[in-house]
Amino acid sequence: MLFHVTRCKQVDSFHEISIVGGGPSGIATALSLLKRGIKSTVFEADATTRPKAGETLPPTVMPVFKNLEIEALLDDPRHAICYGNSWLWGSTHIQDKHFMLHSGGNGWHLQREIFEEALISLAEERGIRIIRNAKIRQVDPSEKGWKMKLKVNNSETTVETGFIVDATGRSSKIARCLGVERHRYDTLVGVVGRFFVDESFELSLQTHIEAVENGWWYAAALSNKQIVTAFMTDAELLPKNYQNSSGYWDALTGTTLIRSLFPEHFQPEKDMVLHTQSAETSFLESIYGENWLAVGDAAFAYDPISSYGITSALGTGCYAGNAIAEHLSGAAEALPAYRYLTEKAFSDYLPLWDHQYALEQRWSEFPFWKKRISPEYE
Repeated sequence: MLFHVTRCKQVDSFHEISIVGGGPSGIATALSLLKRGIKSTVFEADATTRPKAGETLPPTVMPVFKNLEIEALLDDPRHAICYGNSWLWGSTHIQDKHFMLHSGGNGWHLQREIFEEALISLAEERGIRIIRNAKIRQVDPSEKGWKMKLKVNNSETTVETGFIVDATGRSSKIARCLGVERHRYDTLVGVVGRFFVDESFELSLQTHIEAVENGWWYAAALSNKQIVTAFMTDAELLPKNYQNSSGYWDALTGTTLIRSLFPEHFQPEKDMVLHTQSAETSFLESIYGENWLAVGDAAFAYDPISSYGITSALGTGCYAGNAIAEHLSGAAEALPAYRYLTEKAFSDYLPLWDHQYALEQRWSEFPFWKKRISPEYE
């Protein structure tokens, strides 16, 4: 994990545009606004970048990176090349898809902490103000737009802002403060583990997916002889022993494809730390309102099986920055157009999501898979 020195900055009393959340969607929005000549302030709740699962980027992400002028971040040797996907899903036969047939070339396995920290640093270099360790407590309307109560570096403060961007991920902190309802299709969570293998062991540079009776596994190799894995299931179906290192490894050894990525006699560290994180498909009932909008997972959150994570975060940030710029210039249709584009992307995703899970019929009577025959949101 990278440790980031907390930036102790004086918090101004007014910010024209405040972006709450310093992840990819929030920074992408700030970069997109900056290209339109508009500065914003990013308020990030964490003082340091938290550990996250490795992220697989498909070749199709490159146009978004180029639009934001951040493609140089992928040159960091700590990110690994990904040559395609390998999966054991809906069949007992392993299937492969190689990116060499794609016009965009290879994909990438990102070290998320490194990527996100580099993205924040790049934004700061370009003049975007980022305030770390800033936790939103309350949001209320004001004459200037909004009044936000925050706790910054353990000190309570209040700032006013003309426009708020909710980039707080699935928690949709701002939208919740404004009373906007969030709908969830499922309760998917991922238990993430990191394993280090011997330097002499050759890692597979593909993304690996394997369906099992109570969920599915993801695995990807990183450049430092690290294999990141995630077991995905519904929160209420997650066995307690999967949340400790021995139980997690025992479950992993029961797989076929995922286990094959490790040396034959490999044993994990006994004190390996596991992280459980939400991964459900969900959406806000309304993704914008008067002087606010939501981006990334805060607006529409995708199942990791889609590989839409960072692609969606950066893409909606691009759209949001332009929409806000047009809105501020008086274009009444700007925010509705943003809603239309993001809603369409989500509606296009839903049948593909259904189809992906419908491909797996071997465990159709087990709770995890049975619920996905005809998923309904709450």
